[in-house]
Amino acid sequence: MFKYIIICILIFFFNSKAFSLELIMINSKNCVYCEKFLSEIEPEYDMSDLLPLVIIDNYNLPNWFKKAYKQKKIKPYRGTPIFIIWEENENYEIDRIIGYSGKDRFYNQLREIFIAFINENENT
Repeated sequence: MFKYIIICILIFFFNSKAFSLELIMINSKNCVYCEKFLSEIEPEYDMSDLLPLVIIDNYNLPNWFKKAYKQKKIKPYRGTPIFIIWEENENYEIDRIIGYSGKDRFYNQLREIFIAFINENENT
């Protein structure tokens, strides 16, 4: 139910704004919570058209990520999983979810981030 609310919010918002967002997951192969997310959410994740899921290995970060981190466009982090809402056109972190504690909580947190993001950007 919550993912459908997020989809509706995104469709409404992206019809009026030119944003290109991604959901970046920083993953670690030894992380129990990462494995739980990957088994509960990733197989059924169906928001790829509006908010693509990009999974990054914490021990093999891509160069673009390292560069953005050095430029402080991505905030420091400790531990995994971390879910970063990334604005790809302007290359900056919008917000993040720290950790994973279940499907419902994850989608609630994602919804709250988008509501705040829309409220901040509706007058621009």
